[in-house]
Amino acid sequence: MLIWYNAKTREKYIFIHIPKNSGKYIRNKIKKNKENKVVKGYWGVKENFDLAHIPYVKRGGYINERDRYNYITYSRNPYDRLISGFFYKNKGKGVEDFKKFCKEELPKLKFNNKYKREIIHYYPQHMFICNKKGEIINIRIKRLNEPKKYDMEKYYDDEILKIVNRIYKRDFESLNYKIYNNIIEWKK
Repeated sequence: MLIWYNAKTREKYIFIHIPKNSGKYIRNKIKKNKENKVVKGYWGVKENFDLAHIPYVKRGGYINERDRYNYITYSRNPYDRLISGFFYKNKGKGVEDFKKFCKEELPKLKFNNKYKREIIHYYPQHMFICNKKGEIINIRIKRLNEPKKYDMEKYYDDEILKIVNRIYKRDFESLNYKIYNNIIEWKK
């Protein structure tokens, strides 16, 4: 999470850093803008909680709740984001390791309100920008100009697509990304 004040708009902003969505690049861009003054930036780990990726529902202990903020984040295609997250967390692993993870481990992950740092890169994106009722907050969501496009056929098969589509269904729907039900659809 990064909090800043913009001299031109005279407003405060909070960047909610969803993992594997070019957050470091975006943070640096915000910091380099001469009209922005960083109020507070969070980074590191505290009690198994990744401070760089503070979700909206956990912001209370990190911001002045009397202040008014404009929220902003970036989203990424869930298929690409999952690949990026896996290889970020598993340096030296290969495509077959990714497929095994998707089939055997990903379905067992518990995405709850603890936001454990060990699995934070796999959490559905919408969970970072929802209130306690599970509703997406009033937030400006920008879509990444895909930093890296992966060859879907190399990483996904029909079984993995079904698993990923089920786990990240709300991300696809609420962030407006196309769901592919099989690899043949992807090729079209």
